[in-house]
Amino acid sequence: MDEAPTAPPALGEVRAYATLHSAGFEWRFSADPEAEAACGLRYRAAGETAWREGWPPYRIRYAPPEPVAGKDAAFDGCAGSVFFLEPGTGYELWLTLTGPEGLLDEGVVGVRTQSEPRIAADAPTFHVAPGDGGGAGTQADPYRGIAEAQRHARPGDVFLLAPGEYAGFAGGEIRFDRPGEEGRWVVWKAAGEGVVFTAPVRIAADYVWLEGVHLRGTPNDASDSDNDRSDWGLRTTDAPRRVVIQRNTFTDFHYAIALNHGGEAWVIRDNVIVGDKDLRQCIDDDGNIIRGDGCPEEDYRGEGIELGHTSGHTVAYNRISLVGDGISYPLENVDIYGNEIFDVTDDGIEPDYGYANVRVWQNRITNARYSGFSFQPMNGGPWYFVRNQVMAPRSSALKLRRLVRVLLAHNLLVGWRNAVTALYDTEGFRHIDSLNNLYVTASGRYLWEQADDGPVLGRLDYDGFDPGGTAYAFKWGSDHRYPDLAAFRAATGLEPHGLTFDRDECFTSFNPFPPPHRGELEYPELLPGCPAVDAGVALPNLTWAYTGAAPDLGPYERGLPLPHYGPR
Repeated sequence: MDEAPTAPPALGEVRAYATLHSAGFEWRFSADPEAEAACGLRYRAAGETAWREGWPPYRIRYAPPEPVAGKDAAFDGCAGSVFFLEPGTGYELWLTLTGPEGLLDEGVVGVRTQSEPRIAADAPTFHVAPGDGGGAGTQADPYRGIAEAQRHARPGDVFLLAPGEYAGFAGGEIRFDRPGEEGRWVVWKAAGEGVVFTAPVRIAADYVWLEGVHLRGTPNDASDSDNDRSDWGLRTTDAPRRVVIQRNTFTDFHYAIALNHGGEAWVIRDNVIVGDKDLRQCIDDDGNIIRGDGCPEEDYRGEGIELGHTSGHTVAYNRISLVGDGISYPLENVDIYGNEIFDVTDDGIEPDYGYANVRVWQNRITNARYSGFSFQPMNGGPWYFVRNQVMAPRSSALKLRRLVRVLLAHNLLVGWRNAVTALYDTEGFRHIDSLNNLYVTASGRYLWEQADDGPVLGRLDYDGFDPGGTAYAFKWGSDHRYPDLAAFRAATGLEPHGLTFDRDECFTSFNPFPPPHRGELEYPELLPGCPAVDAGVALPNLTWAYTGAAPDLGPYERGLPLPHYGPR
């Protein structure tokens, strides 16, 4: 292998960052005015000698018409990610830029993943019970009320909350404003079942940790008033950093978790979120909202986890239902994985207006009223969607508006009424790398519906398609319709290794009922003999172990353990 350089790239400027399990970079330069160069990436843990291949970074040149405040309006350079890293570990990224005439530049940059939040075994521990002041913080004489306990809080302290109801105190909220520090969070943790907050929470300090609490709103109150206590479950002030929100329950809030006033590098995991939308009594058999009779007008508002265009987060293993969007508005360098999202009124995961290195893997989305994943719009890229399962949204698996660069790999994408991929811009799918996915139309519409047939920037190959008896499986361009994969391939040259399959002969279970008749949440594993078995291509840094001659298509590899979705 070539000898690695010992300095960062000389051209332009590189910014590297990381989450718990991923690293990303943005390399800005002006050395490739025609955008003809290709980017390369290898990586290794600090101290290792061997380099590993990363998924190739993307050459990005984009100026968003609607930039988010605090972000540069344009990006010209390379950007990419490395997945599945160890927390609290240093890594080296070997970046290359190669033009038609050869190597233009290369260099190595260092980055360190975030450390896993932990509570020290010998952390000072205090006790808290509902009340309005006083107490010594002991088990026999606990602090009475969170406000009283906070007066004594120092970095590293653990406060055990006794069962009972805790009311608001600062403007009607429960306000956490005493900060911890790296490795020494101020921890607020339920001492047992039955710890209930009857007022919303405001996080106003860095290194706050909240665990095991039931935040309870008022049912069916969706006033969308900023001051209504049931509109917000937990929100922020002054962009707090490195906050941990885990193993809590949020019920009957319009916005359960909202970083409305900023935040950075949060860990939001293993929570249960049930919003304020009782959809099943308000949707008819065709999936339409019923107006009147106590049911609201069509309501897309309200979020399970609203990241508010902030960065550096890990959002993992949450169970989210009866909200508008399940998870929305990451800015850049955000990991979203292991989440169970179902029965939502809008989209499952909505990274709208995000910039570089949004990474979404191994989530299960069932019965989103509109789309599984939303791209309206991308303000940069790349975004990554790997090993997700999207089952039977009312509209389509993907909602594409103004794409930059996207990777879709090893997903199962099932659309109900419309195309599996419905496109609303002129370029759409031409900006996507689609590899090792399974596409299914559940009710006989297009599999892919592409608005124009211009040059394809990405690689479209090794995908599996079940058209379900539709008259036209692909629409590619304004007036080109193709009845099957063979005709589409012959006309476009795309999907040279693609294949068709039959859901009835390939899946262990497959119940994509239209809303609101959702069946049990399921794992449609591949059966022996299905053409999608061993039909994929190995993808650097993204294909995990496989049991046959090649990877299987879709999210589940035969013979390997199934993933876990939702709280562990």
